Amino acid sequence: KGVAVSHGSVVNQVSWLVAEYGLSPEDVVLQKTPFTFDVSVWELFGGLAAGARVVIASTDGHRDPAYLARVIHRERITATSFVPSML
Repeated sequence: KGVAVSHGSVVNQVSWLVAEYGLSPEDVVLQKTPFTFDVSVWELFGGLAAGARVVIASTDGHRDPAYLARVIHRERITATSFVPSML
């Protein structure tokens, strides 16, 4: 499936997310969601919009809980997203 989303809508969502979660340049965001999913938009652009450091996980890294735990610890990740089954 595919959808068309306007640039303004993406900017509004990212701006809301940065303000709501208080993302700042001190944060480190883990971008682990494949770019085919909507959550990847906030993981990538939310961190960048806040001036945070964005760490990009390895391909298929989102499927490996042990890998994610290591990256979160090593990179001192402060923000990312998870589906309930992964938690």
